[in-house]
Amino acid sequence: MRTGAPDLDDAEELLSADADGLLRTVALAGAQIRATAEAVREGALAPLAELRPRSVVVVHGAGEVSHRAAGLIVAAVASRIDVPVVTAPVLPGWVGPLDVVVVAGEDAGDMALADAAARAGRRRAEVVVAAPIAGPLRDALGGNGIDLSPRFDLEPRFRFFGFVAALLAVFGALTQVRMTGPVPALDDLADALDAEASASHPSRETFRNRAKSLAVRLQDRPAVWTSDSPAGTVVAAHAVAGLVGIAGVVGAVAELAEVARASRLLAARSGGAPATDSIFYDPDFDEPPADQAPRILVVSTARREWYTRQRVMGLGDVDLVVGVDAADQPAAAEAPRSDLRPLPGEDPVADGPGDVLDFLIVALRVEMAAVYLRLIGNTVQ
Repeated sequence: MRTGAPDLDDAEELLSADADGLLRTVALAGAQIRATAEAVREGALAPLAELRPRSVVVVHGAGEVSHRAAGLIVAAVASRIDVPVVTAPVLPGWVGPLDVVVVAGEDAGDMALADAAARAGRRRAEVVVAAPIAGPLRDALGGNGIDLSPRFDLEPRFRFFGFVAALLAVFGALTQVRMTGPVPALDDLADALDAEASASHPSRETFRNRAKSLAVRLQDRPAVWTSDSPAGTVVAAHAVAGLVGIAGVVGAVAELAEVARASRLLAARSGGAPATDSIFYDPDFDEPPADQAPRILVVSTARREWYTRQRVMGLGDVDLVVGVDAADQPAAAEAPRSDLRPLPGEDPVADGPGDVLDFLIVALRVEMAAVYLRLIGNTVQ
């Protein structure tokens, strides 16, 4: 009979401790995206092909997961597409027959979603539903609307990837609207996420498993998540929420400038006291350390990694969390890297559609790290 917390490198113990099947649930990120891709192939979004809408409005209701997914897509896509993109918890009063309304949320009983679907339908807007079609939402639709609802049951907190896929699919279906920068194919995103889940499988040792390695880094001290781009900040917020909700690991998200100021302040207060994770620190001879400063984790992408490293230089103990890596992501390495390079005249560090792949891989890695932390003892009571 097993006693105590499982070892991170003991796959059998980890799987035995995973009574809720969280590892399998998290690994379905690619399947969520593949389900949306299949809906697109079946022609679900065909009505959008000939439209040149006045705007695309994403109504997320009270759902935090769908809200963050919308924030990521707006940060990566809104500046590259020739149509205004608006996100809101409720339907704006100006929506009319020239608009596309995407109803995206985790709860079919959220009355904000039902109200948005009903009013958008009455005003003859094109309605796309990326939420479970049941209860009040189903009644509000009355059999109308474009169905991009989830195709299999999943806990709402793990549906981030499905919402991102649905929103990408909507923008990709608007073929009459010009978009600069390549939009990643849904099947490619699904393959890359499957590769990340496989690389983070419990059977892989910690030193070759990025999710386990991240879990080890997060286990010993509090963490502050940040980024140097709007899309990265959304993923940082998603990371903090996932770690709290899955593993009970409390963290914070802050702007990079605020993190830099706090880092300098903490360094001045500590007076250069040795860090307990230093290989030179000896608790038998060195002075007792002051309270350890939080670990700083910066979300970035492969394309902007060099620029990000220059910005965080001098902040002390900083971990750069980057998604795509040619050495460890075979599926991503086989894909052409041109989508990660800025187009002529563009800001080389601005978010773009091609960065979505990196950000989704980071989001999945953090969710898997949170599950590992829960299994080894950082559990929610």
